Amino acid sequence: PEISLTNGELRAVEALLRWRHPSGEIYPAALFIETAEETGMILDVGRWVLRRACGEAARWLEHHPEHPLIVRVNLSSLQLSEAGLLEDVDDALVSAGLTADRLCVEVTETAMLHETSTVRSNMAGLNRRGVRVAIDDFGTGYASLTYLRRYPIDVVKLDRTFVTNLTTRAQDEYIAAGIIEMAARLGIGVTAEGVEHLEQADLLRTLGCSGAQGFLYSPAVPADQVLEMLDQARALD
Repeated sequence: PEISLTNGELRAVEALLRWRHPSGEIYPAALFIETAEETGMILDVGRWVLRRACGEAARWLEHHPEHPLIVRVNLSSLQLSEAGLLEDVDDALVSAGLTADRLCVEVTETAMLHETSTVRSNMAGLNRRGVRVAIDDFGTGYASLTYLRRYPIDVVKLDRTFVTNLTTRAQDEYIAAGIIEMAARLGIGVTAEGVEHLEQADLLRTLGCSGAQGFLYSPAVPADQVLEMLDQARALD
């Protein structure tokens, strides 16, 4: 879940992939994504994730039209370089009956590092459709500012490495403040990742950060629990 630092409301969710292994264990993405990318299976997995995430977002919207959420879906470098990406996005949106403005794709700076004509075409196509684009783990890659200038970016995700010591290390506060101010001047939103303490959230709010994710608010939850969170929010209205 992603919380608005302005009013405390649930405003978006990031889809995180888990694998229920035959052993019964639940594997986080870090244990298998690299293999999926090396074998090319990430393309099939990515299509499934897009369809599933859009389907869940449409279900939440059906139950709570008064509280539309944005669903953020991570794209791998292979997906971003794939000629069929836009077709996959269209298919996921149409199958779910979800409008493009409810979907946000997250790409890392590393995924955009090897820029090709297909990457440029895919980024332009996402923009034409109204699909939002976020740069994940912002500030840890190689050419962040270049991408902000070259592509229509809607959100930057402030990496947790800048958030962890935000209130105890002046350098991290200055970096965070600089990123937030720069993004504001460019008309780009900022979401802070890894927010675990109220003091971090308060400082981020003071600096002008608009959104936050982290254990202070909620761990990753099953899709049905997101619906419960929306039910609770409506009950409080």
